[in-house]
Amino acid sequence: MSEQDRMYFANRAAEEEKLAKEAADPNAAEAHRKMQRAYVERASVGERPHVDNEIIG
Repeated sequence: MSEQDRMYFANRAAEEEKLAKEAADPNAAEAHRKMQRAYVERASVGERPHVDNEIIG
């Protein structure tokens, strides 16, 4: 993943954090926090490898 992509996801995470703090509705705040976590993860680890036949369990 390019540095530009990582910066994009980091900026989106910051925006979601701000929206979560400003949200009056607890459900909206939780949704923003979940989005923030997803953007932070994406910025920090990049894309996850695609596995066609992943066995779980």
